[in-house]
Amino acid sequence: MIEFIQNNLAFVIFVILLSIFLYVKRKNLEVSGPFPLMYMMMYKTTWGLSKMTHWSSKHPTLFLYLAYLSAFIGIVGMFASFIFMFWQLGFIVDNGITQGGGLVLPIQTENGLDSAVPVFYVPFVYWIIALFILAIVHEFAHGVISERFKVKIKSSGFAFLGIIVPLMPAAFVEPDQIELNKISWWKKVAVMGAGSTSNFIFGFLFLAVWIFAAGPLIDKTMELENIKFNSVMNQSGLYNQIESGEIVSFNGEYDTIQIYKDFQNLTPNEVITLEIESIDESNNTKVENYTFETFENLDNNKKGMIGISGLEMNLVNKEEYSWIGAFPEGFERAIFWIWFLNIAIGIMNLLPIWITDGGQVSSTIFRKFCGKVWGNRIYHTLSWIVLLLIFFTMKPQFLFSLMGIN
Repeated sequence: MIEFIQNNLAFVIFVILLSIFLYVKRKNLEVSGPFPLMYMMMYKTTWGLSKMTHWSSKHPTLFLYLAYLSAFIGIVGMFASFIFMFWQLGFIVDNGITQGGGLVLPIQTENGLDSAVPVFYVPFVYWIIALFILAIVHEFAHGVISERFKVKIKSSGFAFLGIIVPLMPAAFVEPDQIELNKISWWKKVAVMGAGSTSNFIFGFLFLAVWIFAAGPLIDKTMELENIKFNSVMNQSGLYNQIESGEIVSFNGEYDTIQIYKDFQNLTPNEVITLEIESIDESNNTKVENYTFETFENLDNNKKGMIGISGLEMNLVNKEEYSWIGAFPEGFERAIFWIWFLNIAIGIMNLLPIWITDGGQVSSTIFRKFCGKVWGNRIYHTLSWIVLLLIFFTMKPQFLFSLMGIN
């Protein structure tokens, strides 16, 4: 426990301060779910409501076009995200990946994604910045499109997903459900799809900044120091030998930049030797050589693969730019997580499952075109299927056991 607190001190302090705040404001909270095992707390305010009304009335044409786009993305994205989950699970099975997705949290666990509760680690500072931006953008878009269709927003505020303690901050807007149910089906879909649509727009804007500004800044001022990995595919010669580590040398080459370049030029069935530094079960550092053959790249049979993933490449300043410190890497990482989480969470939010906007989109569509009874059946069936897909993606070991894969 002490080691966990030391490794995650910023997040622990955040949870403590957040818990104190929520306790002080407990009279203003609404709690849903089986508290305290898994629950959602909502802190209602009127922040931003006047801005939503002002923007929707000042730029009605702009937000009407955004509504059209949101309806399209809401429908297509709901089906596409559902298909993507099947593809992702198939990719995991085909490649024998033992570490799938996880909760996006700034928590470093001993086994990362392979722990009891899989965690997709994001450093705390980048996590809080990216979540703040994507939540505000997402909910503001819901509010503006609602107001564009004369659906009043009753409240806005912050929400907190908790498991024993509050963990994941979010934001929300609360439209008037009576007014929302009176508008046409496609307008309801537009309102529901607006959040993810705005996340995609901002995500691609920040992706452009990452490619054309942050990336070149890194190239100019920093260089690669070492390469780490945290997962091994079952086709790899390293499988069942090692799970994670730091690459010291490749075929006798110790220059990290050259190693990275050599990785790009591998051919299938090429015999290679990796010198890897890792931590054993006794928490001791060891360095060992591993000689094995590469295997064929799934997308290009002329390319070879080592079969390691979860790569982490540590950077240091070039000598002439030592004065600039860690700014280029910090800027690049912040921009990366902003665009990545906007797009990734935007996709996940369109999954047709009860608690997402995609779930509300699927409910609206299937009730409209299949009738209330069959629409509800399809909606709930899809939700259960998605829930299973998420579970097997996060814990693929259970699926491997069912399929008899070791």
